[in-house]
Amino acid sequence: MARNIPQYLTYQFPDIKVLLVEEEKFSREKLLRILKRRFTTLFVASDSVEGLKLYQQYQPDIVIIDITMDQMGQLEMVQRIREMNANVQVILTTNHDDNDFFIHMIKGYSNHIILKPINLDYFFQAIQSSVNQIQLENEIKNNIAAVDYFANTIDRVKFHEYLIEEVKRTRDGTHPFSIIKMEIDFFQKIIDGFGMNAGEEVLTTISTIIQQKISEKDILGRGKTDEFFLLLPNIEADDAVEIAESLRFLIENFDFKSIGKVTCSFGVTEHLNWKSKKELLNEAEIALHKSKKNGRNRVTLFSKAH
Repeated sequence: MARNIPQYLTYQFPDIKVLLVEEEKFSREKLLRILKRRFTTLFVASDSVEGLKLYQQYQPDIVIIDITMDQMGQLEMVQRIREMNANVQVILTTNHDDNDFFIHMIKGYSNHIILKPINLDYFFQAIQSSVNQIQLENEIKNNIAAVDYFANTIDRVKFHEYLIEEVKRTRDGTHPFSIIKMEIDFFQKIIDGFGMNAGEEVLTTISTIIQQKISEKDILGRGKTDEFFLLLPNIEADDAVEIAESLRFLIENFDFKSIGKVTCSFGVTEHLNWKSKKELLNEAEIALHKSKKNGRNRVTLFSKAH
């Protein structure tokens, strides 16, 4: 008796579009059979001209293309695609494993290179890696769309409103809370060296890292272009320092692709003894300045000794 097979058993990645460009018929049909089990939306071309047209029309997420030394139009196709979308995932296949110069040359065009005859384990790993990157970028974009341009943050005015309310709520001193002010180190150098798009990527990525670390009751706000504020209700200074140190470590060790290492400096203060909003923000700024003065990429807790 016939039965329906659940879609997730047939297609592992139903929301991702793939373009396959392969001139050799047997290889093309073999890869198609493999890809059809994992993707619902597939586009197929037998040459670079047709492949470029399909990319321009459908904007697939992953491009899989065979590269040969005698048909360099294939590299020109990839270059054109990169100009349209620098973040597209490109998997190159090639049988020129004996030509180191050629392999070195095509590395700059690809996210992954698979030598022929294709090892399916390597091929699946390349696909999974590409899918993971696409899903991460989509998650960041969705977070941006859900709240504002910088992913789940509120602006400075709204943050100040929350801070005023928290100061009022804790007037009796029985409910401590803490403030963290953080600044991206040498952010202007990132923009000067890599452009505004890279700067925006750093901002949204750091915002996402913070959101994944803090609890639902914590409030993340924006300051100036390179600044973030964290309001941590019911969190004392020592725990706030621990949170800041954890964020510092996560950001320092995150792979920002071609940008290189990105770090942040932190200033922490705690609400005690009827401090006003202005006093809290000033203390966080003083502590942050101390972190920057002492070499950046560090956490400093405010003390009157500053």
